[in-house]
Amino acid sequence: MDDLERPWNELAAATAAAVEAFAAVDDVFLLFAAAVFALHQDTLRACAIDMAKAGDPGQAAAVEAAQPTPLGGFSARVGLAMDALMAVERANGEILANPPDDDGSDIYQLEMLMARMRATAARLWLLTVQARAVGEGGAGLRLGVAGLWTRLQTVPREALPGRAPAFTGMFYDGIRCEPLDYPAWPLTP
Repeated sequence: MDDLERPWNELAAATAAAVEAFAAVDDVFLLFAAAVFALHQDTLRACAIDMAKAGDPGQAAAVEAAQPTPLGGFSARVGLAMDALMAVERANGEILANPPDDDGSDIYQLEMLMARMRATAARLWLLTVQARAVGEGGAGLRLGVAGLWTRLQTVPREALPGRAPAFTGMFYDGIRCEPLDYPAWPLTP
């Protein structure tokens, strides 16, 4: 593994550990999957890029020709989406690093859990786009991302409608994808 691949693979390992921690409790894992799905939907609206299909340049070219956007070409939108994902991760990381005073309430615990889920969802999508569209990170990153998606694809589509609306609108200012496109799950990036 070269020096360019190492940080991506370390981030993938940390993300896999976080996903496994969520997966230890079925209801928590379903909530995390809903966060991943809501981020996909909100990013599609915010950046005009389907992160699940960002690794398919032929499809991207067809979509670009059919629906041009003022956000720029495919590579510009990939860059825009990656910058947005890093910002989502940083913002939620700040909440976790500097939490409000713990008042011991269930609401506080839920807010911290949701911030962890939003940050982890952003990392998962960042890794996915990096491995597929950008192509850097090596085979280890591609394998790690594939393993994470294999785990997430065990979540049935029917589990999302009761959970995903709690996350949509929480990633980008003024962007809330409604209605959510539930047939887009399971995403197979």
